[in-house]
Amino acid sequence: MKNYHQILKQYYKKYLNREPGEEGFAHYLPLLVAEKLNEEELRNELINSAEYKVHQLIRDQLDYYPQLTGTYTYYEAKVNQLFLQYENKSKISIQNNGKVYFVNSSHFKLFWILLKVGLWEPNNFNIFDAFLDSNHSCIDLGTWIGSTVLYECQKAKHCYAVEPDPIAFKILKSNIDCNPNLISRISLSNNCIMDSCGVAYLTPFEEDWSAGSHGTINEGLGQSRTRTIEKKSSESLKINSITFQQFILENSINDCNFIKIDIEGAEFLVLPDMLEFIKKEKPTIYLSTHPTYMNNPKQSMEKIYDIIRIYDNIYDDRLHRVDHDYVLSSHLIKTNSQVIVSEKKLADK
Repeated sequence: MKNYHQILKQYYKKYLNREPGEEGFAHYLPLLVAEKLNEEELRNELINSAEYKVHQLIRDQLDYYPQLTGTYTYYEAKVNQLFLQYENKSKISIQNNGKVYFVNSSHFKLFWILLKVGLWEPNNFNIFDAFLDSNHSCIDLGTWIGSTVLYECQKAKHCYAVEPDPIAFKILKSNIDCNPNLISRISLSNNCIMDSCGVAYLTPFEEDWSAGSHGTINEGLGQSRTRTIEKKSSESLKINSITFQQFILENSINDCNFIKIDIEGAEFLVLPDMLEFIKKEKPTIYLSTHPTYMNNPKQSMEKIYDIIRIYDNIYDDRLHRVDHDYVLSSHLIKTNSQVIVSEKKLADK
């Protein structure tokens, strides 16, 4: 007879890096012994578990950001510790580069914990420090649930935050409400910025890691990769759209020197429509590009290349100065990445 006790321990160690514990033994051992679950089915259950997805997320982030110095074991322990710490708390405190803010722990707890330990886009905050100042406002297009705006508003004079997804917008507002001292520094908009005024259709991405609980995959509106560039489907939501220029006029914005754009592929429509404003004001633009979402990634990047060439300085997301042709490099065309264009010249790194 097979030693199912040992088999279960081996599978847990291989896929979850731990012992099964009382709960694991109580759940799986009877099923294995009764042959109601075979080893392949056990493997599938473990690799589709919330816990495994958390482990995979940590590995993926460490691979993507080689500058992170902590080991996988270190981050795993930190994440698990923080889940226990915030299990019965309504707010999570976040601190980045000396700036502190709070968020609602009821939504996207995994995401906020990854951000708290430095595993989510750690370069963001150095970029904001380099370009934001207290004499100018900034605009955040694609604010999602507030992961950038709650920091930006503490560096800039004022922050205009735009998020078209109604579910994400509701969560964004609840996170801002956790910070009474910051509310007056942020103007919220539920508009969708596009290349024309009228209507747009917001479509959920099939699967998104931005989980609401301990690693569960989030589907539907509210997730971080909801898009307006997808074909209309039965899941699409009809929303109002306005142009960037109309947004500027409606909000009487005349002191903006920094724009963050992370709008899941719509940047290839919106950025050309912003050309007049860009030529006149020359704001620093922190642009997330999503060519892999487009039918022709190279052509999409070429579409914004001439706009980027207007600027004297271009940086990658680690603030390394690069030449303009970097935008058309295979790295940027084949991946979703970030680039900063600015009239401000930073010291070489």
